[in-house]
Amino acid sequence: MSSSRSSEKPRSLASLLAAAGVSGVAGYVVLVLAARVLDPATNASFLVFWGALYAVFGALVGLTTETTRAVYSSGGRGSTPVWPVLVGLAGATAAVVGTSGLLWAPPLFGDLWPGLLSAMVVGIALFSLQAGLNGAASGSSAWGIYSLSLGSEAVMRLVLCALAAAAGAHLLGLAWGVVLACATWVALVLASHDVRRLVHVRVTGSRAALVRRMLVACSASGASALVLVGYPVLLRATTPADVFAGAAPIVLSVSLSRAPLLVPLGIYQNFLVTRVIRDGLRVLRPVLGALAVVAAIGSLAAWWLGPWLLHVINPAYDVSGAVFAGLVLTAGLVAVLTITGAATVALDRHGVYLAGWLVATAVSALVLLAPGSLESRVLSSLVAGPLAGIAVHVGRGLLRRT
Repeated sequence: MSSSRSSEKPRSLASLLAAAGVSGVAGYVVLVLAARVLDPATNASFLVFWGALYAVFGALVGLTTETTRAVYSSGGRGSTPVWPVLVGLAGATAAVVGTSGLLWAPPLFGDLWPGLLSAMVVGIALFSLQAGLNGAASGSSAWGIYSLSLGSEAVMRLVLCALAAAAGAHLLGLAWGVVLACATWVALVLASHDVRRLVHVRVTGSRAALVRRMLVACSASGASALVLVGYPVLLRATTPADVFAGAAPIVLSVSLSRAPLLVPLGIYQNFLVTRVIRDGLRVLRPVLGALAVVAAIGSLAAWWLGPWLLHVINPAYDVSGAVFAGLVLTAGLVAVLTITGAATVALDRHGVYLAGWLVATAVSALVLLAPGSLESRVLSSLVAGPLAGIAVHVGRGLLRRT
């Protein structure tokens, strides 16, 4: 058994790295495409939509994380079917967002809020089921299917957004291109018996316990998503409208600085959950060491290349090299927080997982309310928030387990 797992590991990592590379490049190109075809003010609105959508998507990644843990821990045995729970949660989440959006969407999205809110609701329903399917795949060690699902969705998103831009569609067209890519999993289910098998996966424990753990995981993932991908929403809520109208350069810089670290890590973290369950916390050491090296080298490269890259995307965008380097280092802190969070989930410390991300989000938002320039507030919040969350995960969860 051990030799089989050892031989499987390189293949699994290879497929995960391939999916991470495809997802990262595709996400970059979509953001670049939006910056090229939209004026700065409209692009700021698109980035807010992107941040809001992926904040909810980030919360729903909790479905992937908990399904991974539940399926892997059950070892393929159990009496509770997962898919009906996922369908119920998908419908409930879409309904809550759609109904509550009547209040928050107009001030957040502006005049185009009905179309953007509709796109968001459709995307949420589709992504919820994809998240559960990905969790069933990773919990079953079907890493090829997991990687294919993530990679094909990213490619489809790029294709749809490119078609929308070529057809002359602007904000709404790009928004619908982003969300309709979440339906890619339907084609995989129809085309593959192995993927359809994952729809019928079962786990041990009661349905109520599964729902409770999924809700806790989604709550923690939602808090994490506000720091990871929903940061434009936090910034918009804490910044005067006239200042935020010129925030597109720094918001885009945050996204560009994070993607090389956080996109691959977002794909890898479910693999990490299964490894911590199987081998313990010692598997975190090489991951954290590699992360520190990548963040240090990346910050040096960003100092020189960041401003140039931003000018290539849009000549009107200007952010200094020092700020770019700082943003890469803060991305490293967010990555560490993501790793400690995945480890607490693997140890079944869902309360600590939730507390760490809630503290990180609260501290980030509070620091954004402090006086200062836009860039200094962004950098300070992205240092203080993740450090506070890491302290909670390590002090209340990992050290106690050790």
